[in-house]
Amino acid sequence: MAEHAVAAVLQRAGATVIQEVASLGQVPAKVEALKSELKRMQCFLRDADARMERGENEMLSQLVSEVRDVAYSVEIIIDTANILARETSRPPSLLGAISKGACYPVHCKRLNETRHSMDENESMRARRLTLPDFGDDVDVIGFDSEINQVKDELLDSENKDLTVISLVGPGGAGKSTIARKVYNLVAKKHFNSCAWICISQQFTVYGALKDIVKGAMGSQDFEELGTMSEMEIIKKIHSFLKDKRYLVVLDDVWRIEDWDMVQAAFPDVKNGSRIALTTRNSAVSNHPNARKIIQEVKLLNNDESIELFNRKAFPSYVLHGRDDLDSFRELGKALALKGNGLPLAIVVMGGFLSKNLRITEWRRMVASINWDAMKNEGDIRAILDLSYYDLSSNLKVCFLYITSFPEDYAVPVGLLTKLWISEGFIPNVRGRSLEETALGYVEELAQRCLILIEKKSSRCIRTVKVHDVLRDWGIGRARREGFLKDCSSRDEVETSYSNEMRAYRVVLYDSVCVKVGVAMPNLHTLLIFNAARLERNVFSFRGLNYLRILYFDGMRGRWQLPAEIGQMVHLRYLGLKGGTYVLPASVSNLTNLHTFDARDAVVEALPIDLLSISTLKHVHIYKVESWSVWKTTIQSNLKSLFIFLAANTPKQWEGAIDRMEENPSWCFGKHYRSVKQLEIVGACEDEFGVPNDLHLPDLHLLPHNLRRLKISCPNLLNDEDPMPLLGSWLTFLNVLEIGVKSYTGATMTCPSGGFPDLHNLVLHDLDIEEWILEDGAMPRLRILTLCKCTKLKTLPQGLQHLKELKKLKVIAMPELDQVLCYLLHKAGREVVLRSSEEDFEHVQIP
Repeated sequence: MAEHAVAAVLQRAGATVIQEVASLGQVPAKVEALKSELKRMQCFLRDADARMERGENEMLSQLVSEVRDVAYSVEIIIDTANILARETSRPPSLLGAISKGACYPVHCKRLNETRHSMDENESMRARRLTLPDFGDDVDVIGFDSEINQVKDELLDSENKDLTVISLVGPGGAGKSTIARKVYNLVAKKHFNSCAWICISQQFTVYGALKDIVKGAMGSQDFEELGTMSEMEIIKKIHSFLKDKRYLVVLDDVWRIEDWDMVQAAFPDVKNGSRIALTTRNSAVSNHPNARKIIQEVKLLNNDESIELFNRKAFPSYVLHGRDDLDSFRELGKALALKGNGLPLAIVVMGGFLSKNLRITEWRRMVASINWDAMKNEGDIRAILDLSYYDLSSNLKVCFLYITSFPEDYAVPVGLLTKLWISEGFIPNVRGRSLEETALGYVEELAQRCLILIEKKSSRCIRTVKVHDVLRDWGIGRARREGFLKDCSSRDEVETSYSNEMRAYRVVLYDSVCVKVGVAMPNLHTLLIFNAARLERNVFSFRGLNYLRILYFDGMRGRWQLPAEIGQMVHLRYLGLKGGTYVLPASVSNLTNLHTFDARDAVVEALPIDLLSISTLKHVHIYKVESWSVWKTTIQSNLKSLFIFLAANTPKQWEGAIDRMEENPSWCFGKHYRSVKQLEIVGACEDEFGVPNDLHLPDLHLLPHNLRRLKISCPNLLNDEDPMPLLGSWLTFLNVLEIGVKSYTGATMTCPSGGFPDLHNLVLHDLDIEEWILEDGAMPRLRILTLCKCTKLKTLPQGLQHLKELKKLKVIAMPELDQVLCYLLHKAGREVVLRSSEEDFEHVQIP
């Protein structure tokens, strides 16, 4: 991965740097010389990476490590030069900084010269095949029997006991696939409360309990949970579930004690509730002190293996106009059977070959893999090696980066792409933004079956996961190559391992409390997961001055970030998730900051100078308790600005947005009167979907006791129907307006019992084609206004059953069938039909 370190420096040493130091005489020439040497070093490293992948020439590891150290040092110098250049037009120290960087190629010349003695390995090149292309859906082949058996056990009406149904099998055998298929079939139709919980090797009791609260109880009041002990949360869940027929899936349980720590949350009230768990450990399946049903997941037989391989290796577009498919199918049979019935191995292999329809390459693959090693249970490393070697340098680092997230972690694509961009993984491509290119990388990794699509909309992928087998393989490679170091204890932070190169990225799991910046100086990236248990008085920011990426995930309670954070002048990305943060004024000194992302946290007070940082591109904050808006100066380079604040936003602020040069995507949520009224306004459309990720990820973020809600921000709700959740969550809501394509889906459903106190509903400028109003929804609706919903051709029949409906206004909808309007008018309701949008009046939030 050292090749990519050099590539990132080359990008940093591009035209921008040249322009900024143009007044410094001979310095531009030195920077160009530096770039030329770096390009030669990049070629050397590309070959070196290939040799290291084959395990050849151990001396290369040391040479590559030295080159990477130099590359990172040059990057620091370039960043420093940029910072100084912004502060003053011609600082004396800037010349010295660039001149120092220009001398690095002399130091590395001997490394570059070694390239000429390296030979080419044709067999390795033969293994580098081309991109596959197939659908995102996971094929369920050979599992019909297991699916039906598990479904029958879940729905057994004669069995009233709480029953634990275990799916047991090796990694990659399809346990989670079966469980997910059955869960989707039966969960909402047959159970009152449902939750899917990922346990994994990084299990924490609080994390599991929080997910149960979110899934089974439909609550996100995590601030309340932050003040509760684990036993109190267990009692809260137990109390909620005791009068429910519930289904909880515990996916990927590794240890018996993991079950022991959460089982008390599940009451047995003899109502047919069920718990399903997946595990590789048969001891786990036999352990629960409850009625047990164990389902062994069998591997695929020969016919099933061939069918699954064919689906992946022969997408529909290759089946036309070829006369050699029979030859491929014969080879395909041999390859499919080499997967030993393991679905994951077959899927990855088939996807890898789907675009490489050359007989010679398929034959070489049959000959090049050590298939005997594949006979080990779950061992598919040879196939994963092939898929990895075929990736470009950029895709390799992007894939390895995803493995830094904990097992079974649903990674938001918006978060992932911004991290990639901040790391420098995404190259400049003519005609495309960095965000577009990054989203393309996500899609490509999904097409290669290296990541799983967890959630998607009609226009883009929303969240992704990595199969635990692929993650284990990837994290091992990332350690060996020095791409990152993952640590679950203080000892792991402070220990150097002989088989791992020095890492500049560190991932901390499970409350590692250590002066990591002292133990590992010059870090570029620090990701902290399960930060809820972090001893904040012990954690030190000392030694982190060269940090580029800082991300806290899973914080609880209130934390005042120390003033020392202002010394991290190289920081490009600051991410905060969970908890309440107090930001010191010194964060305004982060003069290289590109992204401030606190969408899943509370910011107690926003420093007034934060938005004046000239490099800042994206600001996402969902809850701000205090902000002196009128004292804030906004700089003109922002691309996206998304803030919910607890006070009114002056109109002149929106005027300042309009006067900005680049017309950023923006959205403000404005709370009024103890958060009983909320207006969300904005303009976050762009040319390729939702690149800035300006969408509300969870409607539970909205205050439960809202009386009036207005949403006028394109794409904010995306294409996922908001009405079922809004109707059940905002039970006190009186007035609702949804407009300006905030919701982009085609169907809107208002389920029975939803919006029990809604009086006034306004739907404006939406693309809905069908509106379903179930019996019992909106029983107190009095006024309904529809404007410019031109794709809606008929009104829902349920309107006739709304006894309190007094007035219907239909504006600028000439193609709407007016039969129902006539029937409502005949029934004594006031019906107003207008052709011009000028007659439309928005809901007023006073």
